[in-house]
Amino acid sequence: MLFTEIRHLKMIDGGPEQKARLRGLIDVAKATLSNVHLARFLEHEASGRQAEGQLQSVWGQHSKRDALKAAHASGRFLHYRKLKPKLTDEAIENRIALTAAELDQDTHASRRNILDDPSKCLVPVLTRLGETFLCEGRDGSLRVHTRLLAEWQDLILVVPPMLITAAWMAARRPKSCEDRQSLSAVKSFQKKVQGWLCDSTLPVDDDPLLDHLCRLEGLDETHMHLNGTTEAEKVWIDALLRPEAVVGALSHKVVSRESGLHVAIGNGVERLLQQEDQNLSPRRLRSRVAQAIALKVFLKEKVGQDRPKAARAAGHSYTRSAENRIAGSQVSRTTAEALHLIDIIGMLDQPEPREMYGLAFYWYALLRAQFCRLLVQQVSQKGFDQFQHITLNELRETTEKDFADRFRQIERGVQSPVDFLEGRFAPKMTPDATAKRLMQMLRGYLEFLDEKPDGTPRKHRHGHLSDPQKTPISLTELIRLVRVFENGSDNLPLSERRLRLGLVAHFIKRTDGDELEKFYQRTQPAPVCRDAKVRREVDQAARALVVLMNSTSGLSDLIRGVDAASNERHAGPEVFAPVFRRMRRAGVKRFTYHVGEDFVHLASGLRAISEAIHFLDLSAGCRIGHGTAAGLPHDKWWKAQGGAVVQTLEERLDDLVFVWGLLRQKSLLPEKIVMLDMEIRRLAMRIWKNPALTPDVLHRAWKLRHLDPIVRTYGRYDVDPDRDEEIKLFRNSAAKDPDAHSQFLRRHGFGVEADVLTRARQPNLCRAGCRRLVRRSASGRSICGSGTAAMPKRRH
Repeated sequence: MLFTEIRHLKMIDGGPEQKARLRGLIDVAKATLSNVHLARFLEHEASGRQAEGQLQSVWGQHSKRDALKAAHASGRFLHYRKLKPKLTDEAIENRIALTAAELDQDTHASRRNILDDPSKCLVPVLTRLGETFLCEGRDGSLRVHTRLLAEWQDLILVVPPMLITAAWMAARRPKSCEDRQSLSAVKSFQKKVQGWLCDSTLPVDDDPLLDHLCRLEGLDETHMHLNGTTEAEKVWIDALLRPEAVVGALSHKVVSRESGLHVAIGNGVERLLQQEDQNLSPRRLRSRVAQAIALKVFLKEKVGQDRPKAARAAGHSYTRSAENRIAGSQVSRTTAEALHLIDIIGMLDQPEPREMYGLAFYWYALLRAQFCRLLVQQVSQKGFDQFQHITLNELRETTEKDFADRFRQIERGVQSPVDFLEGRFAPKMTPDATAKRLMQMLRGYLEFLDEKPDGTPRKHRHGHLSDPQKTPISLTELIRLVRVFENGSDNLPLSERRLRLGLVAHFIKRTDGDELEKFYQRTQPAPVCRDAKVRREVDQAARALVVLMNSTSGLSDLIRGVDAASNERHAGPEVFAPVFRRMRRAGVKRFTYHVGEDFVHLASGLRAISEAIHFLDLSAGCRIGHGTAAGLPHDKWWKAQGGAVVQTLEERLDDLVFVWGLLRQKSLLPEKIVMLDMEIRRLAMRIWKNPALTPDVLHRAWKLRHLDPIVRTYGRYDVDPDRDEEIKLFRNSAAKDPDAHSQFLRRHGFGVEADVLTRARQPNLCRAGCRRLVRRSASGRSICGSGTAAMPKRRH
């Protein structure tokens, strides 16, 4: 054991050779737990039987056992090849062999070539990972070695971290049988596990300076979307207990709308499943979760816990046994799951042969890992669209109806690094629906506040709410109770929790594919303007929120600001300008806008940031969410794009008009302005067939995009004072600059034919230029360069 520990320390502190060995271990672990080939083989061979019968069928016959080992080896190699596409087969084989030899040194003398045996390979891999990456922190919690944090983050995208942490904890459980059977020792170890985990499946790094700053100052989390924060393995734990509720919501998402905006590319959520496994569907995922439940029950029977009476009731038996453990030991659900895994790993890490159970655990881990990868964006999944498909698959929906556990997860037990949490929520279309969502969140927050740092309930809440789940209570009263628990009173001590909550209302960027096609094709009835549906929806949600804020005492103080988030492709800053003005008139003073995060061209990202600042009137105290485009070196960005991008003609024209206006405003690079002028006129003529459209007119029209184009359908006045203000802005603009205002309306489809907008949507190849914004080829065609080298860097 000492020799093994010394080698692990060398891997942490060693030079390039040890880093290469660590990389090899990580790659083998990823390939082992992404072995889709093996999962399909097991699924095919074991169909239609109970768990024990399935495993006996596969493992009990020599021919099938050999086929199983072949599927394991080939599937592992195929995934390793995906990880290292530039290596030869020989190089990959040698790397796997090196890691296999090192694992053999860690295991019992009787076990050799352990990595090639699917019944024995998993626990040694997990144990080696745990001993390499993990340690106990000064506060008694489980930590990741700070020097290995980047490698750990890369690893757990693919390998569920609780499998690794459970292996680490299993190596530290009581050694003797007497201690394991002693009630006091069992309770002591359960308490130890709860302290190691800190209400989270994700250990943080062991950085003493950061720990000191967290204790002394605390962190302010100012960008937390409350929906979507639940850790993947917590969703898996819930899926084992409520498979139909958790996985069932996925089905309708796969048959929902087309996700392409320019051409048909299929449904994004369905594509997300197929990227993981080409045969994966909602129905198959539900079947695999059921299989995982049966396998876990089979394993738990072996370690002597709550044997179910009938295998056909596996789901019910698993739920009952899991809940009994939580209730009986007074541990959290996360701790209970860790204890299950520790028991299973401990059972398998014995000298005597237990091949069938080792295979069961490997199969279970494969299913668990695949499910968790559907909840975490992988390295191969680029861009916001890929991320959004994860948010839209609804696998977190059922679990996230409980907000209290999310606050516990962020608080991390006694670690409590976060001092203030600014949580985002999406306003609904009516005041009642928004109030219902806020009350869900605040009930969870109140439950969290009424707990000790270790999660033990203080039970003060029950004196105010006899049944916190069912007692009718107004939002005003709930906010009052939250403040009492936060600050204490004569009758109630101050909450022992450190985290305090503020809220930000964030409106969702959406698009409607049918409306988009009708707009560009001018199909009747054509939309009144671009993005008409989302403009109306967010305005209705904003009006509902204002009504609720005006009628609910304390809500305006709880809501710290307003944001707009989600996919930038679906709606630009101009869409939200009227809503931001409405909320500003309602008394909101702070605003955030997610922008410059995902873009076709780097200039498009910079333009979007500028549009957010100017169209939304952002000022000191407001924020840009991400703003990645403002910090990217243009040469590296172009290299990542392969030296060319494709964008529509109207997007390209918008980018050039933006750059032209910026350079003129700053009196920079006059020779570039002349070239830009020529290209803008050419593109404008190509789209609009109007020689009177100069760069100056187009730039002035671009600056008017903060106006609400729907206003043109209103009368001269409106009873809604906010709409009346929008009417005044619109009419004043028309009177002040009629040429620019007319072009603003034409862009929204007013008075134009379908062929104009069809031309605007045509794809245009844009290549990176070395120094010049625009080059002319011998054929006379324009090839557009990046144009970003000449742009001054801006910080917002």
